[in-house]
Amino acid sequence: MGSELSTGTRASMVVLLADDELVVRSLARSVLTRAGYKVLDAVDGEQALEVSRQYTGPIDLLLTDVKMPKMDGLQLSAQISRERPGIKILLMSGRPSGELIVLGEKMPFLRKPFLPDVLCERLNSLLARE
Repeated sequence: MGSELSTGTRASMVVLLADDELVVRSLARSVLTRAGYKVLDAVDGEQALEVSRQYTGPIDLLLTDVKMPKMDGLQLSAQISRERPGIKILLMSGRPSGELIVLGEKMPFLRKPFLPDVLCERLNSLLARE
């Protein structure tokens, strides 16, 4: 299968997106929706947990900013991993300190700003892994 997912496969996949920046969240939601993913979005970690708890279906991937108010991306990742074992996680940040934190945790990371194609490639690659 490689790292490519067919449009039909993507259409059945759900991404939970958490970012406190409206522009980033809107762009990512638009790109992922056009690529065929179902996107649930939240303005921060607390809202993302609430969305996750209310959504009864599977969530395949959490795409979250590292630095957010109320609950940061690392705290959110840890909590959602406990509640939804097996969920894939992709952290993103535009701040060098956020990148250093994530690299220290050895988690998949996407640097902001990113091109739409790069976002889709990273998600496809993570979701294609068993």
